[in-house]
Amino acid sequence: MPAEDRRHTRRRVRLAWSAMLLVATALGCRSAADPSLAPLPAWDPGRAEVVVWEADDFLFAQDRALEASGLDALGTDLYLVSEKYARLLIVEQAPAPAVRTVRLAVPRHAELEGIAVSSRALLVCDEAHAAVYETRLATVERALDGRDRRAVPLRALKLRGVAVRGGKLGFEGIELDPASGDVLLLLERSQAGPGTCVSTLFRLRRRDDELLLRGSPLTIELADCAWRLTGLEWYRGRLLALRTQFPGERYEVITIDLLTGAATVVLDLTELLRSVVAAGLGNNVEGIAVAEDGALWLVSDNAVTGTIDDDLPPPAAERSLLLRIPAASP
Repeated sequence: MPAEDRRHTRRRVRLAWSAMLLVATALGCRSAADPSLAPLPAWDPGRAEVVVWEADDFLFAQDRALEASGLDALGTDLYLVSEKYARLLIVEQAPAPAVRTVRLAVPRHAELEGIAVSSRALLVCDEAHAAVYETRLATVERALDGRDRRAVPLRALKLRGVAVRGGKLGFEGIELDPASGDVLLLLERSQAGPGTCVSTLFRLRRRDDELLLRGSPLTIELADCAWRLTGLEWYRGRLLALRTQFPGERYEVITIDLLTGAATVVLDLTELLRSVVAAGLGNNVEGIAVAEDGALWLVSDNAVTGTIDDDLPPPAAERSLLLRIPAASP
């Protein structure tokens, strides 16, 4: 890699399209699920930054077909998964963004779409097999330290009461409710009638190696079947999700009322995410996370492929987008 390119990978490129951005708005009403919740902060897309990382394995740099979909934050680190190449990528933000890669042992042709990380465990959902896998975070840390370079084994958790088949429209997001420990699992889209689609949220409680459906699935209405939900994040007692319109038309961060399924837009990112295409970045944003400093992070799937047998990602036409949007100044 030329020296100029290496220098480029170490800096954060501030977006220069602020004239086209829509101003973030804070949530103006309290959730029906919990009237004591504090308002969400506004995020400032005018100060958004494209974060460029340097990977310990060049095959997982941003110019590869990573198809990064799931994203979560723990402490100062970000965790994301490469959808079809069975890799966990840990982004260390300081002093310069750097990625360490860990191999994951998952079934052949898995499509890892969502990730949730706690202080003890890591969960991922597999769209192709309609499955949820788990591993201990300590096992991941051993692999990172080089004490064990084998692929990290993930075990499947049995799903009880969730009638979803694997395929292209399946599990797209996963999150942990920090209060109850329940697992929230997102089905991105399904048809509810002629020309009518909904997204579905399953609340699951843990029992040994099983995840059991708690109550009835929650449906979130979509304007039409070009829309879907992708990516979940728990923040300040609320569940955030990404709502997007295909192909690359509209992008919204919403909150989901966990009693009614009503969605409230808290941030419209349409103009911002349309604008990044001119810089050669993929804008099929699927992952969402909020870091401990309150910044909103997004990651894009930068390739479209069918079932593949390659072990490593090829070069991509567009670079994977990792975007940081800081909270607005008070």
